[in-house]
Amino acid sequence: MTDKANDRKALEGAAGVLPGVEGLAIGKRRLLEAAVVAVAERGYHGVSVRDLASDTGVQAASFYAHFGSKEELLYELCLLGHREHHRCVRDAILGAGADAREQLRAAIRANIWFHATYPLLTISANSELHALNAEHLATIADLRHDAGTLLTAVVERGNSEGVFDCPEPWLPMSAVGGMCLRVAWWFRPAVAVDEGTLSAYPRQAATWLRPEDYTIERVMDTYADYALKIFGAA
Repeated sequence: MTDKANDRKALEGAAGVLPGVEGLAIGKRRLLEAAVVAVAERGYHGVSVRDLASDTGVQAASFYAHFGSKEELLYELCLLGHREHHRCVRDAILGAGADAREQLRAAIRANIWFHATYPLLTISANSELHALNAEHLATIADLRHDAGTLLTAVVERGNSEGVFDCPEPWLPMSAVGGMCLRVAWWFRPAVAVDEGTLSAYPRQAATWLRPEDYTIERVMDTYADYALKIFGAA
């Protein structure tokens, strides 16, 4: 295995690449895994079909047995990421009981967990939407809207019950959504690799964030507390 392949293998092992998806062919999953790392590192336009074929050890022609185009591959990554994120947050809310504050706390914790566990997927699925065609972009936009609706419903019910003081939810929703999403850019587990574009920023952040103090559980709990304050929880 080449040094480049070893570096890529270390990067994939250090941070979650893709969640488990039933029924996904092995060859297709390998291409998606290679793409999610490469796109997060270099951006959609910095990655070619030839690159992905080389990274997975297949012929370039084999790529088209699974995807009609590179754009279609990006769309499937975005679809996978947004669907799994939506499921994660939805299940957290449904499992949190009837209290709106606990539902919000659970939703934010799930949000952080997903972004911290699958940072490369989060980056790829949120930073490259401009490369999708109009039809694919509309589908992803609907999923993003649905995810926002989950939290909006919790906040509106909390307002009606007097446990939140948030008469205009849109700006607080935007602030909370943004701070949760950015976790994917800076949080890495203690085993984060030493080389590569993605690990450079966390290494710099290590000068002012002590890794031993910032476990994923602590980030989840702290951001949930922030969100409750932003929405005016009683």
